[in-house]
Amino acid sequence: MTIRALLVEDEPLAARRLRRLLRDEADVTVVGACGDASAARAAIQTLAPDLVLLDVHLPGADGLSVLERLPVERRPAVIFVTAYERYAVPAFAHEAVDYLLKPIDPERFRTALARARRRLARRERAAGDGAPLARILVRERGRAFFVRVEEVDWFEADGNYVRLHLGRATHRVRVPLARLEARLDRRAFRRISRSHIVRIDGIRELQPWFHGDGLVLLTSGAKLRLSRRFRDRLYEAMA
Repeated sequence: MTIRALLVEDEPLAARRLRRLLRDEADVTVVGACGDASAARAAIQTLAPDLVLLDVHLPGADGLSVLERLPVERRPAVIFVTAYERYAVPAFAHEAVDYLLKPIDPERFRTALARARRRLARRERAAGDGAPLARILVRERGRAFFVRVEEVDWFEADGNYVRLHLGRATHRVRVPLARLEARLDRRAFRRISRSHIVRIDGIRELQPWFHGDGLVLLTSGAKLRLSRRFRDRLYEAMA
């Protein structure tokens, strides 16, 4: 999985240091950076990062208060980065992955990232073992609402986002397609290519195409490519 990281650090030199350390981590992408508690809370809400590298001392409030205002089920994995030892106990009380002291030792930093990977992998497995996803939260133009999964005709990968196609309507949510696929009911949805997942009962027709690929025609009118890699699994699901 790709780990989407948010940097929360008010010291420019320290922020640059974190970026340099992360450049060597192929599975980590920095999706944002901010320097105060208010901006951090907003960024966590809008960007939904997997991991936050969080300074304890921030303008406006401390890093611990950033977590206190977030529901437990929506908290990302957190590695605290600070110059102060005395906040370690409350940090781990907030289920921090690790607590790094400045100046950051590169080897210690890699150890912390390894712990974050394990934490996130456990979360993903737990999510996959749970009940199938029933609805998806969409945030658009200052409002938030739910879309029922059964109403979606097909899902389309768009970088770290997924586009939900419901008839003529389209919504965009920030989640990788692979992570969404793990939460969908496999009896109702199947992946047909690297970029698309379709609702099985929304398929009207399958047509052959070139080099073993095919075309999936949906009742909504959409026409999508069926990769030969996923072809047999789709036919099996429809049998």
